[in-house]
Amino acid sequence: RQRQMCIRDSNRANSLRPSDGCRRQQTAWDGPTKHIRQSRSQHHNGHTMKIQRAAMAMIIVFLTFYLLYLGQTLLLPLVIAGAIAYLISILAHAIAKLAYKGFSVPKPLAMFFAIAIILLSLSYLIQLITVNIQSVIKVAPEYQQNLEALFFKAYSFFREGEVPNIREFLNQLDFGAYLQSFGATVRALVSSMGIITVYLIFLLLEQRTFGDKIKAIIRDPKRQEDTFELIDKMRSDIRSYVGIKVLTSTATGLISYLVLKVVGVDFASFWAVLIFLLNFIPTIGSIIATLFPSLLTLVQFPTLGPFIVTISVLTAVQFCIGSLLEPRLMGNRLNLSPIVILLSLGLWGSVWGIPGMFLCVPITVIIMIICSYFPTTRP
Repeated sequence: RQRQMCIRDSNRANSLRPSDGCRRQQTAWDGPTKHIRQSRSQHHNGHTMKIQRAAMAMIIVFLTFYLLYLGQTLLLPLVIAGAIAYLISILAHAIAKLAYKGFSVPKPLAMFFAIAIILLSLSYLIQLITVNIQSVIKVAPEYQQNLEALFFKAYSFFREGEVPNIREFLNQLDFGAYLQSFGATVRALVSSMGIITVYLIFLLLEQRTFGDKIKAIIRDPKRQEDTFELIDKMRSDIRSYVGIKVLTSTATGLISYLVLKVVGVDFASFWAVLIFLLNFIPTIGSIIATLFPSLLTLVQFPTLGPFIVTISVLTAVQFCIGSLLEPRLMGNRLNLSPIVILLSLGLWGSVWGIPGMFLCVPITVIIMIICSYFPTTRP
């Protein structure tokens, strides 16, 4: 009887135990389920890491711009000196490449010529801007009166009846105050020329030992070769962008100067320099550079002929150089969205004022060029 009870318990246990086929089927089901759980966990972790990286990047960007704002008096001259040093380097590289019957300019002599040309050009531009701003401030009240008369004439032409009180609105448009603010910015930069010159000297001397410092940081010869190759590619792209932009801006400024001089617009040289500077800001700078001299013709001349000629020719020049010539020379890989330009103008303008607005697009493009060579920061 005991033996029969043991046999019965054994049979009952065997009936409750899953068969080999059931075990294989259960294993087949557990495999994909486990894989799905792991993939979901990895996807969740990856999503969390992306959010953390984005948050860290936003915090770093915020802190960076906050420090730039706090250190404006110290960092802005350094950035201006860096821009001048890079212009000197580009011009020296171009002069050294010139060859005539097998003779080329030695690099030290090319650097000397580049420094002399850049510094003389900058001193001439600063003197031209400061002198013309004082002249424009003197005649600004006369221009403002002509603008008021033009508004009244236009209102009386399109509508009949009493002319509204536009004078209060026009009195708020104090052109002299705006020009004085711009002149104060220029004078502040001129007063910082001492520290800019010191920065410039050290940056030019630093270029000679830059390669040795990279070799001291990176000991592996293979990594040194890759690093120098990457730096050369970045430097070539930045040099191409800055060189083409300076060339097209100079051409736009010279042609605009000839047009304004032929029409007889006051302060043609000042407007040509302003057009040259504004041309570094794509789209928005071209619109402002065309609009300002054209509006001046409205308050300077009694007829609409000079205004129509000025705005038509300047618009054609901006379109031909900015939309046809420049993309062919530079390519389409550095195109910036107008929204990005507006955000950059507002951001850098709030951080560094008027100099920041002129520097914002070149700085943004240089950052884009550098980031494009790294997979993690590539847009």
